[in-house]
Amino acid sequence: MTKTKVDLDKYADAAMYKRFIQEKNPAVCVTGKFDVTNLLSYKKRAGFNAMMCYCIMQAGQNVKEFHYSIQPDGLYYYDNIKVNSVVIGKDGNAYYPDYRYCDSFSDFEKIYRYANDFCINNCQHLQEDTGALISTSAVIGYPFTSFSLAMSDTFWDNFLMWGKFVKKFRKAYLHVSLRFHHATIDGRRAANFFAELQHQINIFKM
Repeated sequence: MTKTKVDLDKYADAAMYKRFIQEKNPAVCVTGKFDVTNLLSYKKRAGFNAMMCYCIMQAGQNVKEFHYSIQPDGLYYYDNIKVNSVVIGKDGNAYYPDYRYCDSFSDFEKIYRYANDFCINNCQHLQEDTGALISTSAVIGYPFTSFSLAMSDTFWDNFLMWGKFVKKFRKAYLHVSLRFHHATIDGRRAANFFAELQHQINIFKM
């Protein structure tokens, strides 16, 4: 994993960064509808959330702007993406396991299971500086069509959230909301990411 601090004088989107890094509310939230039929064809072999996280990781890896991370001391570029999610520990509290980048789903699934088990059993977060973070959360009790995701004062990473998928005829659809910081990503880049995410879902295989 390589982490490099960005020289803003050489950063291609420096004007956008300098404009929106000063805003009190720099978040933009968009929602897309995804055909997840292909993932469900593997549901007897793998968990849906694990497959979604893997596809998100692959999509982020292929969209350059998602490699940037805004941190308290400046902007950084990572050569890899990492993803995390939310699990409930044995004590009933929420914990956040990080999943570092993997080329194959079989390797990713091992990391996914280990990180989740660690957080659940030890009631601790597992957060490592191994890549630019795309955070995720699944609220699967209801088929929400969108989420409004505010930007906090300390959590600036890209964040995706989804509810329960809906089946219609022989297809299955899932609404996914993406919150991003406008200092590094605009609507065009968000659209590129959504297109790449659908592509990764379509080509997923085990």
